[in-house]
Amino acid sequence: MIQHNFNPFRKSNRQTYSLFDEKSSYEIKVEDEQAILKPIPKYVWEDDYYEQLKLELKYYKVDIQVLSHSEWENLFLTGMYDSNKNLLLSIFTTRSLTVRQVFDFITMQCQMTCQFEHLKKPLKEKKYESIIKDVHRTFKSSDYFQKDEVLQRLQDILVAYSNLDPEVSYGQGMNFIVAALMYLDFNNDEAIFEILRTVVMDKEWRLLYIDGSPGLFFLRAKFNFKFQKRMPELYQHFLSVGIEDMNLCVSAFYLTLCMQNAPIQFSLVLLAMYFIEGDDILTKMILSMMKYFENYLLKLNDFQQIIEFIKRGLINNFYREIQQCRKQQRLVQVLLDIGLIKRKDKQHKQKTKKGQMKQLIDKKLGNDVYSYFFR
Repeated sequence: MIQHNFNPFRKSNRQTYSLFDEKSSYEIKVEDEQAILKPIPKYVWEDDYYEQLKLELKYYKVDIQVLSHSEWENLFLTGMYDSNKNLLLSIFTTRSLTVRQVFDFITMQCQMTCQFEHLKKPLKEKKYESIIKDVHRTFKSSDYFQKDEVLQRLQDILVAYSNLDPEVSYGQGMNFIVAALMYLDFNNDEAIFEILRTVVMDKEWRLLYIDGSPGLFFLRAKFNFKFQKRMPELYQHFLSVGIEDMNLCVSAFYLTLCMQNAPIQFSLVLLAMYFIEGDDILTKMILSMMKYFENYLLKLNDFQQIIEFIKRGLINNFYREIQQCRKQQRLVQVLLDIGLIKRKDKQHKQKTKKGQMKQLIDKKLGNDVYSYFFR
């Protein structure tokens, strides 16, 4: 609730926060599966932040608008929304959607092929050892995934995709994508199969799972490059403790679409953002989460402790911190600091002309452009 008699943006009323402030933040935890697989709340976020978000966006001169509750309802009814409004930020920040509606939003992006019932039957000539092995290793500390009927449903969905796409068949990580969606307990296995099919086939995620994993190699190379450029101090710190690249940490994020070590309701939001923006948003989100905890990571000097935090604690702790930032009415400030959104003046800033193109623009060439470059 916005306090109309209190201006949270006035400097005299605001506390000074670093991105991760140990005094005002939750205790950092690397939680096990049992702690992550909690009962799913009705809403992704605890509070309605729509009005406060509008105030903060205006104050920080961020030229972004988000969907209201009524506009979300219209989107589900008609499939239409105002394209001038930012769908990505709307999903990430507002409380207009229940967890079920986020699932339905993702399902809306998938074309139903009605192949699941036929494909889930195992073929006599095909071996499914990898699937069966990983089914029994999926969230094995959870009572929910000890039930025979749940494991059978998980196996059916993975077998169905294996029969649909013989070249890929099955890739490690698919089991966690499917299991996280199953844990929502909406009992819609066909929709979950179609989400997996859309991700792997329609969005070309299969390049991560085929022999040689060229897609995974490309994503890791892009991540390492952006990480070194964006957080050079943290990059050098990692080198000093023996982490020469981030492959150990980030591969699982891509293979599981961030759905293994994260609160299910938040990983569902990340999946919805992936459907809107593509793989770039996953890289951007992982980097932004690391940026938020940069000061904390700089204090860690143990190789294994850093790896464990990034793999198993990064997303979960970030989600809790974002909830805290909402209560402190500083969400937009944080999103700006970690690079998820930009101010108006930066969004419209023109690039400076430089190099040979600047010479070409400044110099009158006449008709002989070719000789200008090759003389």
